[in-house]
Amino acid sequence: MTTHTDFHDTTTGDEVVAAFSAQVTERIFLITGPTTGGIGAATATALAKGKPQAIILAGRTPAKFQEVADEITRLDSNIKVITVVLDLGNLASVRTAAKEILDNSNIPHIDVLINNAGIMAKPFSLTPDGIESQFGVNHVGHFLLTNLLMPKLRASANPTVVNVSSTGYLFGLWDFSDYNWETRPYNIWRGYGQGKLANVLFAVALAERGIRSTSLNPGIIFGTQLGAHIPPEEWGVLQKMRAETPGIPTVVNHKTLAQGCSTTLVAALDPGVPVASYLDDCQVAKVDPRAVDPALAKQLWDLSNKLTGENFA
Repeated sequence: MTTHTDFHDTTTGDEVVAAFSAQVTERIFLITGPTTGGIGAATATALAKGKPQAIILAGRTPAKFQEVADEITRLDSNIKVITVVLDLGNLASVRTAAKEILDNSNIPHIDVLINNAGIMAKPFSLTPDGIESQFGVNHVGHFLLTNLLMPKLRASANPTVVNVSSTGYLFGLWDFSDYNWETRPYNIWRGYGQGKLANVLFAVALAERGIRSTSLNPGIIFGTQLGAHIPPEEWGVLQKMRAETPGIPTVVNHKTLAQGCSTTLVAALDPGVPVASYLDDCQVAKVDPRAVDPALAKQLWDLSNKLTGENFA
């Protein structure tokens, strides 16, 4: 159960930060995908009002998050703002970014890592490492980044990892044996769901390894560019899939950016949130048992090690 059972779908990020200011003050946060106009940026600027020690912004295109860095400094010039170039779809870029963070003496530890970046419903393509792009960006890149940063996470007194998922995880196929869609027709929404399912399972796997980790659905947010590329007919396909998929509501309330970052912040800051839980509308939510299945989490972990060429325990 969360500490604030009165929080709900219209709660704002500022309200969450105000409620948990002691969990923000003098702590160090890293947010992936802090693009202006997205929930990562809204998360960062909400945190800036709680007097953190530092906020690390890690994204692919500096021009898209420099405005966020400037806004944080405008809100509180005492906050260290550190920007890092990170392309989650390129494992070499992930390694370079992780090394830059590990080597930075201004980052003695990381208290909260928010794996926020993601892509949605993209046509089939492979990353430079030969991984289906939605799975590669939304999960594999974050898997590698999180594990490479583990020394700085474990240097924190109470490290937390937050994975921004989606109710779209229910579109996942509960089997990662054909992660590159070599034996079945590609469906952009099921591809998205596969990555979002991985986000939930990754939180479970991290919790088993002693890291406080959670996942969440931020909701449907007005004003982001996440789905701007999607043709109208695919939205029709999505509505049909929503109607046919148990557990996905067919009617949802749209949120503002200020509301869209609130569940992320509850997951990151509320010490009452149970480890490995899944949140929706600022509360612990029901999750399909398959999405928290330790055996499936292990299958995903082993595959992720294989795809990254690592052997993280």
